[in-house]
Amino acid sequence: MFRPSSLLAAAALLVFAAPHALSAQVADIPDEMEVHKLPRQRLSGPRFGFTVFTGDVAKARQALGKQAIMSQFGWQFETQIVSTESGNQALMEWIILLGGLEQSERNLSLSWMAGYRLPNGLELGVGPNLSVRPAEDPEKVIASTTSIVMAAGATLPFGELYVPANLAVAFAEGGPRITTLLGWIIG
Repeated sequence: MFRPSSLLAAAALLVFAAPHALSAQVADIPDEMEVHKLPRQRLSGPRFGFTVFTGDVAKARQALGKQAIMSQFGWQFETQIVSTESGNQALMEWIILLGGLEQSERNLSLSWMAGYRLPNGLELGVGPNLSVRPAEDPEKVIASTTSIVMAAGATLPFGELYVPANLAVAFAEGGPRITTLLGWIIG
């Protein structure tokens, strides 16, 4: 019959010695196949531009005495999820914009995008968008619109500064919205 101290000694031997013995048997991975972890960067910064409304939304805005174009000011929070040695980057972005201030509007927009940037700075992204604004209908407090956004652009170096320029199309009921944004990267 085994004593409890013998069982504890055997368990400790398995827990502490077995992993070391098993790791000694693993073949070395060639350098060219080994995964190299690169530092993750946060590439956030201000954004500014304009949005053009099309279709029924443009007509409805004009009927209210508003232009079919409005300014946009905001911030983009961007994180590189994966960065390869070749320069390709998988990105996750949150973009928050306040639009229409020049027309006494307060249109708040939030987009969450998954994107990809090539080594030359060309970038593509897609994701959902939620826009909220004060309602025109007196029985409602806010009005909202949801859409899917597809964006393309480039991040260009200017000395120590990086300048992203993007064109996005938000597909929503009432017609697509086309947004152009510029900014710079802080980080």
